[in-house]
Amino acid sequence: MVVSDPTLIDLPMPIRTPRLLIRPRKPGDGEFALAAITETWVELHRWMWWAESLDQFTSEQLEMRNRHAMANFLQRDVIELLGIEVATGEPVIWCGLHNIDWGARRCDTGFWVRRSAQGRNVATESTNAMVRYAFGALGMRQVGLTHSEGNEASRRIAEKLGFKHVGVERAANPLPGGLMADRFCYLRFGAEGLPPLDVHWGHGVG
Repeated sequence: MVVSDPTLIDLPMPIRTPRLLIRPRKPGDGEFALAAITETWVELHRWMWWAESLDQFTSEQLEMRNRHAMANFLQRDVIELLGIEVATGEPVIWCGLHNIDWGARRCDTGFWVRRSAQGRNVATESTNAMVRYAFGALGMRQVGLTHSEGNEASRRIAEKLGFKHVGVERAANPLPGGLMADRFCYLRFGAEGLPPLDVHWGHGVG
């Protein structure tokens, strides 16, 4: 898959799993993000560099971020997606692909799950789907996953999905409050050996 401009790369959407519809951002998704961030603030403020102060988040500000995510998707710079629980219609996971190198065909994946959906393997299912999508639909050769030291939930997902631990970058992950954490790095070089999952993509944005 060789193209002269990443904007010409086809990104078949949505991605469907037994429980999730994972789709690109749409206008109005900022409102969903505000509710989920408020609900999940304790966890986000511990691990996400951008979660410095809850007061900084407003509906308008998050919708602006959402529109930037939509533009990045069109440019193929960052693929930011929203996972909807099919049974309830509730947005439950924010996920995607970032640090994309279309020339080398490598990228990283990441996620955060709203508190009310935690403990139900939503992140495992979504990340399994994202890895399969990266290798299957996008022709990636390498997919990375990282987490800060102490983030045991993310470590368990990396191990459950068969990522290879390739090293630790000291004081490489910024955290709220000006703190820095060691970054634990994992890689996968194909979809072989992933836990079984029924995944489909394409046929409309859902």
